[in-house]
Amino acid sequence: MRKALALLLCFAFTGFAGAEIVNFDQGIDTKEIIHHYYDGYNDYYTPNVPMPMGHSRYVRDCVRFSFGPSDNDILSEKVRLHSTEYVEHCFTIMQPNGPDHITGPVTHCYEVPGQSWRKGAQISIKARKLFPWEKENFEVCLEGPWMRLYTNNTAYEYNINRIGHYDVLFELTPEYKKPMNPDLNGVQLVDFKYNEATQEYTLKVKDIWAKEYTGEKIMFKVELYKDGWWFFNSYLGKKEITFDSADTYEITFAENALETSVDEGIEADFKGIEIIRGAKKYYAKWGFKRIGSISKDKFMKKGETPKITK
Repeated sequence: MRKALALLLCFAFTGFAGAEIVNFDQGIDTKEIIHHYYDGYNDYYTPNVPMPMGHSRYVRDCVRFSFGPSDNDILSEKVRLHSTEYVEHCFTIMQPNGPDHITGPVTHCYEVPGQSWRKGAQISIKARKLFPWEKENFEVCLEGPWMRLYTNNTAYEYNINRIGHYDVLFELTPEYKKPMNPDLNGVQLVDFKYNEATQEYTLKVKDIWAKEYTGEKIMFKVELYKDGWWFFNSYLGKKEITFDSADTYEITFAENALETSVDEGIEADFKGIEIIRGAKKYYAKWGFKRIGSISKDKFMKKGETPKITK
């Protein structure tokens, strides 16, 4: 036992004696150490520096469903949606960079396709009541593994039940009615004329949905313009009037009875300037707003009437 221990100690001292001893008290030439580390490589050696994987993005695939009035349950067709994942990979290399070509780290990234998802989308709606002009719009989107239903413009607040995973059925049950925008084409121009004897203008329109709006009101706004050369049109004033819903309406007004205050958005930059060639022509910009519970009280711009002469 004593002989074995003596032999082990002998080998240990022999190993220490043969090893190179670094004296940190005398300082170390670190340049020499680094030089040896890169020894054998040229000036353009670019070792890869590992980087973590970059982020992922998903190609979004969507389909829009539109539904009008129906007294029965509705079932849409089934639409196949496809979404692909793209994964970003990044790596950093040491290379000359900048105007001085100083070697430094530069990161490069690229995308590769990842996973892919395919799912079917379908919508069913329980029977509900819509007005003839109303239409509901829904959008279903697949983004990665996630499929979502968006209610963009609906006449009801719905309770939504999702059925299935790969083929998804969105089952919608109406809970309560919500007002939608009125029908822009529900009120139409019949005539715009000027009476020389009374010196009054008359705007006549018809209401296609008067029966559906029985008991409610409608407000009209008319803005009178004098047609000028090029774009030098003169704003002459406006008139607002409210009626009970009816099949036809006549808005009669005299030029000197118009309210001359300017609403935001009215083209009054050249008010009072008259640059006119030929006969004097006049036209009106008009629109309407439903007042009641059936539709939203959004003002609907109808545009311009034909131009008339006095």
